[in-house]
Amino acid sequence: MRHVGHERARRTATLLAPVTVPVSMSAAFALLGRRLPARRAYAVGFAVYWLGWGTAFPLWVLGPREAWRWLGGGRRPHVGEAVLLLVPLAGAVATELVPQRRLVTARVAAVMVATATVNAASEELLWRALFLAQFPDDAARGRLWPLAGFTVWHLAPQLVLPSRRGRLPFLGGALLVGAAATAVGARCGGLRTVLVAHMATDACGVRAARFRLGMPVPPTMHP
Repeated sequence: MRHVGHERARRTATLLAPVTVPVSMSAAFALLGRRLPARRAYAVGFAVYWLGWGTAFPLWVLGPREAWRWLGGGRRPHVGEAVLLLVPLAGAVATELVPQRRLVTARVAAVMVATATVNAASEELLWRALFLAQFPDDAARGRLWPLAGFTVWHLAPQLVLPSRRGRLPFLGGALLVGAAATAVGARCGGLRTVLVAHMATDACGVRAARFRLGMPVPPTMHP
């Protein structure tokens, strides 16, 4: 009986996450932005997101074994699925990496790769593995609902560091990444390939990496 109660609590907490994550992280970034310099507020906010929502919460719900099974498993994608994953990556390369390639130093590249790895792993656990594992045959609760939460959560960091492209285009990019990852992850029964594509896409963030390092970012290239 106690096990059933715990299982119900975990499922309920999961279904609330697309609301609680954006709301709590928006509050956190807003508070941090008032109390700390922008660069530090940005770093602390993401640390809370990665460690709390992106790691501790999925591990509590799924357990380490199930979390790893989703994150490291899944069949190889078919050609069409691979193309779907490559679309957001191609967009990131074309709009972010290539135009700013001269701003990439060894330190910047290291930060780009490190933050992309942490961010992609935590987000795939939170927004894909958590829901696909518990609602595998439910398109609304297992795919569309977490996709909405994943997209909207990206408003939170904008409270500290607005995108130069504006909020709606930035959310559109997040929606594209999330939709491709959700579709392919669900069809492949695991997130191994999705995780690699997500890492590669996030690793195109030259401006954000320079900002994290406190390096000069020209005003027209502000993240």
